[in-house]
Amino acid sequence: MNNMSKEIFLKKAYAFAFRLTGSENSACILAETAINRMVQASDLSNNMSEDFFMCIARDICNIYISNPKSFTDEDCVEHDKKADANLLQKIILSLEPLNRITIIWKDVYGFSLDEIIPAVNQPYNILQQVLASARRQIIAQSQREGNL
Repeated sequence: MNNMSKEIFLKKAYAFAFRLTGSENSACILAETAINRMVQASDLSNNMSEDFFMCIARDICNIYISNPKSFTDEDCVEHDKKADANLLQKIILSLEPLNRITIIWKDVYGFSLDEIIPAVNQPYNILQQVLASARRQIIAQSQREGNL
């Protein structure tokens, strides 16, 4: 696979972590932790492919799902300062960790459920149910808010 620039690679890792946490600080910590762990095992400068990004994304999920509360600050000042944050991001942040990971990997990043399995250690049929449930929750909450 083609390698991407280091800047794009780091931005993708951060964006992925931010979608899970909703906090800039937590996203930085989460992405940095995963990247540092993966870089110790390989050379980042020569391996910034989509496959390597998937490895980083899996590690971000593993770190996040092991302790989601430490990376998601519900009362974060950042949320208060960003009154114009879009509704979809708020709804995604309200989902349970597994639902959030699944919807982000599948619907935001376009990965298949088979590609998500190693990141969350759940069987395919469970991920189908989780994805369907997350989508229903997003639709229901957006209809209540009347904005999407």
